[in-house]
Amino acid sequence: MNPAARYDEVADWYDQWVGGASAVICEQAPDLLPNPLAGQRVLDVACGQGRLSRELARRGATVLGVDLSRRLIAKARAAEQAEPLGIHYTAADVTRLDRWWDGVPFDGVACEMALMDIEDLDGTLAAVSRVGRPGAWFVASLLHPCFPGTENGLSSWPPERGYGAEGWWTSPAHNPDGARIRVGSYHRTLSTYLNALAKAGLRLERAFEPPAPVPTLLALACRRA
Repeated sequence: MNPAARYDEVADWYDQWVGGASAVICEQAPDLLPNPLAGQRVLDVACGQGRLSRELARRGATVLGVDLSRRLIAKARAAEQAEPLGIHYTAADVTRLDRWWDGVPFDGVACEMALMDIEDLDGTLAAVSRVGRPGAWFVASLLHPCFPGTENGLSSWPPERGYGAEGWWTSPAHNPDGARIRVGSYHRTLSTYLNALAKAGLRLERAFEPPAPVPTLLALACRRA
């Protein structure tokens, strides 16, 4: 099943599950975002139903949200219609620039809790770098690749294989109330993420791990070279 179909099939559940919760980037790692955002043109990669897009727009950014899931994009557009913030949404593969990009560079790009859901990491980061102006910022949050698992869910990696086992996986033993049991996840080591950013010309400036007994979330702030 392709990533678009996975989230299309759980779109209603996912929208209710996320609810009105604030985005990790805005709530737990706000210092990684530029301040102010007013007047900045921002791309929200894998925007889903637009949770982060709306928070960025409320801070003054002009936002374009792109996601593979047409059903989640439909929910984002419905939210925009109910509360107009000037956000535009497109259902597309972000790596296919000809399908959605008008050629006008972005001041910044954000990606909220989605890099571990994206199959083509290198292609996605290359697209992020390509559409940003020189010096553009990129901020992303994700499940910490070193997350060892807790009573709330399994580790980032297949428990029977270990941290070095990269690739997509899921398990019926995942937290039944969460997303991983429904859509799976791509586990990658921390070094894979860092090397992919470097390959795309995205220089890491800051990293942030929200306080937790075990590493649960990771947020990264980068700058286009």
